[in-house]
Amino acid sequence: MHKTAFIWTDEYYNYSFPDYHPFKSLRESMTKRLLEERSAFHFITLIEPKPISEEVLQLVHSKEYIEFVKYKSKEGQGYLDDGDTPAFKGIYEAALIRISGSVKALELIKGGEFNHAINIGGGFHHAKRNRAAGFCVFNDVALIAKLGENSFSKIAIVDIDGHHADGTQELLIDDDKVLKISLHMFHPNFFPGSGDVNEIGVGKGEGYTINIPLPPGTGDDGYLLAFDEIVIPVIERYKPELIILITGGDSYFNDPLVELKLSTHGYLDVVTKVHHLAHKYSSGRLIMLGGGGYNYDATARIWTISIAEIAGIYDLEYETLHDPFSTKSSQFVMEKIRSTIDRIKKIHSFN
Repeated sequence: MHKTAFIWTDEYYNYSFPDYHPFKSLRESMTKRLLEERSAFHFITLIEPKPISEEVLQLVHSKEYIEFVKYKSKEGQGYLDDGDTPAFKGIYEAALIRISGSVKALELIKGGEFNHAINIGGGFHHAKRNRAAGFCVFNDVALIAKLGENSFSKIAIVDIDGHHADGTQELLIDDDKVLKISLHMFHPNFFPGSGDVNEIGVGKGEGYTINIPLPPGTGDDGYLLAFDEIVIPVIERYKPELIILITGGDSYFNDPLVELKLSTHGYLDVVTKVHHLAHKYSSGRLIMLGGGGYNYDATARIWTISIAEIAGIYDLEYETLHDPFSTKSSQFVMEKIRSTIDRIKKIHSFN
């Protein structure tokens, strides 16, 4: 069992878009309830975040953009982007407290009291310096990576959300202190339209961005093949001092917005491997963030199982949350995955 913190405030419920928008805070409340039903908080410490200052936020976002969000938050109408991220009254405060939760997670890890810190209210990897995108107002992933550089010389981000981590990539594109790995679905006209293998970073950051674009229909077997062939050797070569894991639930096999096919078993396998890598190379330092996930029941089960594994409390009570089966990729999909793996190995000079 490891010292694990769970960052939480009921203010997280305020970050939930209205009407038929797919991003609802129901995912977080369902996850917390599943953990409570299994007495998880006898072993995991609940910690409440406090809002960070605008000065901290300006590490990754412009002052002009922050002022724009504050204005739209008071106005309570329109959009913060081209149509994915609606403004509502109080959205600035709702977004800020969630990002503050990720900063709190980093502070706890830096302080050394906890091995692991979890903020399922975070994981907003689409937000850019000057604009919102993909339901994300502020980018906590890039923010805590930049803040973490004051304490750690090597940080690795492993993002298994179903969409490419385009905002994180853009904000850290020339950063050679942060290794950025994103596994995501990649297909013509699929949001956000980036994340091919040839996007590897620029300047000092060249080679520190590794994209693993996966075809629709990628099941547990194909996903784990790509993870084992690319992510594990890259992490072993890099030896990070801190790992940040974004566990978006939208790589699930019947998520309404993504066409990947991970089951809960596939998710657990990946999280277990990342957890092991954190203890092998990062003195156990691991931050888990949430991310996407629009099948709320599945996302809650995925996050609960993942948290139990990270906290070292996974047992038969959590087994009941699993799907009754693992998923398989077709032969055609497996061939495309193997081809992608070969391309990545050539680009990044795997021996």
